[in-house]
Amino acid sequence: MALKVNELILDRVRSLTAHSINDEDYGALLFRLTSLEDPSLGTTAEGEEVVDAIGSLITTLYRAKKATFSASNSLVSLDLAAAQYGAKKQVLGEKETITDYAYEILKVVVPEGEGDNTVKLANKPNVDSINYIYTIENNQTGTPLKSGAAAKEADPETGALAEFVVAADGTITLPKSVTGKVYVEYTYESASAMKVTNRASEFPTACSVVIYAYFKDVCNENKVYSGKIVCPKAKLNPEQVELALTSTGKHAFEFKFQKDYCSEEEELFSIIVNE
Repeated sequence: MALKVNELILDRVRSLTAHSINDEDYGALLFRLTSLEDPSLGTTAEGEEVVDAIGSLITTLYRAKKATFSASNSLVSLDLAAAQYGAKKQVLGEKETITDYAYEILKVVVPEGEGDNTVKLANKPNVDSINYIYTIENNQTGTPLKSGAAAKEADPETGALAEFVVAADGTITLPKSVTGKVYVEYTYESASAMKVTNRASEFPTACSVVIYAYFKDVCNENKVYSGKIVCPKAKLNPEQVELALTSTGKHAFEFKFQKDYCSEEEELFSIIVNE
């Protein structure tokens, strides 16, 4: 039985999926968003007025129709960010690592007797990434210490900084005068991480988009229709990408819909409603 409805209540947009349109992986899921807010679908066209000899309007010719879909995801999406940057999300596999960054505020261990003052990092550091550490004074970074061949006190006469030495296991040996707490910032190789790199020379690629929504019948709100907006070719707009770095921040994005230049259909998008 044919579905014949006109006016509908848009209940909510359920999700958005983006798929590859490349020949080698056509249809592969690039990313999926499930917490969309403030979705908006808009179209524009360029108009050119045709006038007679005295300037009276005869008609307006329209061309160059364009469409955009914009929304905000309630959650920060690494997949969406990667697509906006024209990058790929790097997920580590077996025996792979990436360089990660960390800082620690550590209490100095002062041993009884003649032993060295030390602190121990939670991770095995890249030793050459620790060139300076800092004492903590009044809850702030204070006096700097410099990496050296061995623990060494500062020299007030020459102004030379005190020195420390870092072992491969993350143990830092300090001069006896350094007590309390120290601030250490370093890099280490992590085998449990993901990474998205925004490179200046990379931009979003074209994909296909399907937006899934629920509609309700105007006269019977218990009757629900399944809706989709299907775009065969779209591209994320990289002109302004902003991630609100707060717990309540949203991840905004905009797709520019394009007709397939080599297709005779000239389809920007289709709206499908089904029972």
